[in-house]
Order: sequence, then C-alpha cells, then structure tokens
Amino acid sequence: MLQRKQSLFLLLAGLLAFSTWLFPVAEYESASGLHTLRTYGLFTADGAEVNEVALRIPFGVLLSVIGAGALACILLYGNRPRQMRFIRGTYLLMLAVIAFLFITDNSVQSYLAQGGGAEGHYGLSFYIPLVVIVLLFLAERAVKADEALVRSMDRLR
Repeated sequence: MLQRKQSLFLLLAGLLAFSTWLFPVAEYESASGLHTLRTYGLFTADGAEVNEVALRIPFGVLLSVIGAGALACILLYGNRPRQMRFIRGTYLLMLAVIAFLFITDNSVQSYLAQGGGAEGHYGLSFYIPLVVIVLLFLAERAVKADEALVRSMDRLR
C-alpha cells in the first residue's frame, strides 16, 4: 500500500533508521588522537575499539528495531487506529534514543577530555534520528487525516 503518503513517510523513516549503521554519530579530536563514536561503539582513528568506553545502550539494535517498526507500520494499513498507536510508540522510542544519544555523546566527550581538551563534531547519524522523528510525525498526521476522512464518509451514509 505504498500509494498513500504516510506509507512513503514510513518507508523513508525506516530506511533512514537503518542507515545510521553507516555513518558516525560524532567525531572527537583530543590529545590522544581522533576518535569516532558510532552506533555500535567508540573507535580510534585506526579502527580499534576503545574498550574502556562501552556503550550502555545498544543504539544500533534500537535504531534497527525502530526501522523495522516503521516498515511494519506500513503493513498495518487495514487498521488505522492500531497503525497510529504503533507509529506513536515508534515515535516515543525514537525520542528516548535521541535523548540517550545526547547523554552518551556528553559522557564520551567528558571521558576523552580527561587527558586534555577534546573537541567534538556531530556526525550524520546524530541528525538522522531527528529527521526520522519528523517523518514519523508526518506519517501519524496523514493516518489521522485518513481516519477522519473515513469517519466523515461513514457519517454521510
């Protein structure tokens, strides 16, 4: 049912959520060198994982679940109230992931600043969840509009 605009929003949100595996969340320049924070760990410039900084939250897994949830919402087109609840749940989970990404970024930056100043720059995977939030919001609004249209047609009968 990709003819509806909410299906396109959900498809794009799902694909973007999966794409966070490909890009860094943040990059840090410190006295000990260049470090890259990804959704699955903190890595040095040569690709070695920094074991002292283990991610408490598996962002890669959570973002994959969100992507799968957004794609699964497309298949719920027959039951719009359930589809809206599912989109809202995915939306709330994404808000939690964004908050934890920000907290993790701050804690990694403070860890790297212990040996001297550390300057960080956000990567593409930090901004992608914000775009996914907007797409999920637009999808929910489109589902609500469809539901209102169906209810108004039922009233006319």
